Amino acid sequence: MKQFVYSLLCALMLSGCNPSPATQSELAHGKRLFDGGYYKTAMKQLLPLAANGNAEAEYAVGYMYYYGYGTIQDTDTGTFWIQRAADQKFQPAVDALGLMQPKLGK
Repeated sequence: MKQFVYSLLCALMLSGCNPSPATQSELAHGKRLFDGGYYKTAMKQLLPLAANGNAEAEYAVGYMYYYGYGTIQDTDTGTFWIQRAADQKFQPAVDALGLMQPKLGK
């Protein structure tokens, strides 16, 4: 839980550093980093975008937290970010929550 609160505070602070809306090039760069296996760098690139409400970045950040790619594994924090993306009707996040429900005890 402490990790979740810390992660949320960091994300909110980072979002203040980049008040402009996420650009497609920033998102594409973060996705390339993730696809290349540079998870820590991808997290640094995508977390501010997620904090600014980009659903695709929220899902990617949630995925990395949930499985521990580029960060300490924290399923609660991962679920939080994936849920945010699903709330925006981002279909991969909606699908992921459907698969996660039995694991979450719901």
